[in-house]
Amino acid sequence: MKFKCSKPLLFTAFVHWLLTFATDRIFFEYNLFSFVTFSDTVFSLYAWGIKAAFLVLLVLGYQLLGNTIKKYRNKIKTTKERIFYAGIYFAFMMILLLLVYPGAWRMDEFGILRDAKTLMPTFWQGYLTSYFYIFSLMLLPIPAGVVIMQNVIISLCVGFVCERAQRILKLKHKIWLLLPFLAFPVLDSNMYPMRMSVYVYLEILLAAVFLSAIMKKRKLTRKETWLVILLTAVVAVWRTEGIYYMLWIPVVYLITFWRQESQKKKLKFAVVTVFATIIVMIPQYLGNKMVSGDQYEITSMVLPLAPLLAEAQDKQQAELSAIDKVIDVNLMIQGYESGKSGISVFWSEPALIRDNYTNAEYKEFKSAYYSLIRKYPDVFIKERMETFVNSNGILMNTTELYDTDEVANYVEFREQYTGGQGIFTGVRKQVLSLLELRSVEDYNEKLPLYYVVYSFLPQLLVLIVAAFCCLNCRKWSSLLVFLGVLLKVPLIFMTAPSLLFMYYYGIYLIGDVVFFYGIYLLYSRGKEKPEQA
Repeated sequence: MKFKCSKPLLFTAFVHWLLTFATDRIFFEYNLFSFVTFSDTVFSLYAWGIKAAFLVLLVLGYQLLGNTIKKYRNKIKTTKERIFYAGIYFAFMMILLLLVYPGAWRMDEFGILRDAKTLMPTFWQGYLTSYFYIFSLMLLPIPAGVVIMQNVIISLCVGFVCERAQRILKLKHKIWLLLPFLAFPVLDSNMYPMRMSVYVYLEILLAAVFLSAIMKKRKLTRKETWLVILLTAVVAVWRTEGIYYMLWIPVVYLITFWRQESQKKKLKFAVVTVFATIIVMIPQYLGNKMVSGDQYEITSMVLPLAPLLAEAQDKQQAELSAIDKVIDVNLMIQGYESGKSGISVFWSEPALIRDNYTNAEYKEFKSAYYSLIRKYPDVFIKERMETFVNSNGILMNTTELYDTDEVANYVEFREQYTGGQGIFTGVRKQVLSLLELRSVEDYNEKLPLYYVVYSFLPQLLVLIVAAFCCLNCRKWSSLLVFLGVLLKVPLIFMTAPSLLFMYYYGIYLIGDVVFFYGIYLLYSRGKEKPEQA
């Protein structure tokens, strides 16, 4: 069925857009008609640009919704199955959101929400996160609106993955396909309005498009090709460790469709993918330079840097001198020897980072850091392994949003935002404690199963085994897809700034999906053998 632009839906989108100028007043603070000074004029034009972009999104959204409804009414099987899975999952997520309203808000997202109020991006957490917040809040102008729209995207991805899996696995009991998406860490993350929560599902969607084509031995459709290009650009930029996707996906496409597609089309795909990624990357790169400087990159070094400096003191004066031009070496060593981690010293000591170093000195700083790694590899590897194995932490207490006045972010959230007040605050605390396997009486007390459930290591092993199985069976295209997921592990291993579960959440969820679907695939093939005999 060809996609056609519906004029009634176009008109509906425009009317909806006009109404948002009124509903925006519930949350946003921006001025579209302030031209007194140059800065006011620039900001007003910027605000009009945001509203214009939102109009485009509304038009596309309404047209896609209308097209989907038309396919459903025409009993297009693929569409009906996707809606079945997505609808069930979204309904379940909304029941969960009602219980934990307004979601699992922790720390960094309060700053993103505050900046979104004035249409400003927070580059530290990725400008795409900020614009996702802004457009979500233009649709639903309450903080929970971000969580709702996040789960709309998540549910659509789940619907797509489950429909493709059902066709490949030939599964009769459809509801079982939702099992990997019902684990406690997954449900908790779905309620957590941060980029990783959506990002992981975009990764799964990207892998699912390729794997379904590979297993069905067919080419990508035109829509799938453009979807892959868009997804690649987003996952390559939204999180720093995903940058390799910009080159990896063209390689996967080239090898997967080596004989099925012409050289011209493969070259065109590679060029468009790289170009689209660079376009999406430019605002993030410029924003980091203007707002964050080198601090974001420094956070990826401070955790191993602290023990390296402690080991090198009084020994490697050249490296220490170069590092001291950017970071106060004595302050870092003192903090580390008092029991603080490098990232704790970074956030608790404002004077740690020098404010007058040059670009040349920063390059020398990085060279000295790498030199210390080469001279003390055992210190570096030990710290990295400890971080890797213990990356199961959750950032901040998610249950006390309505229990304390000691955290300024919590008070601002409750008092400044419409819809920031709780509904079932007692139930919220109990449900979140259950999902995060914490004691209701003391959040810091982890239940015995916490270290099992909130560990990504079993899922990592699943993906490694899956990759070896593909290698053994010489399924090169599938192998490349799994390797694409696994490539981020060494990147995170080298740069993770703290012991947080979310850094490896992608490995956890994708590994869960592969495990559940792989078990059923092996089971179904085992049942077929006696019949064939």
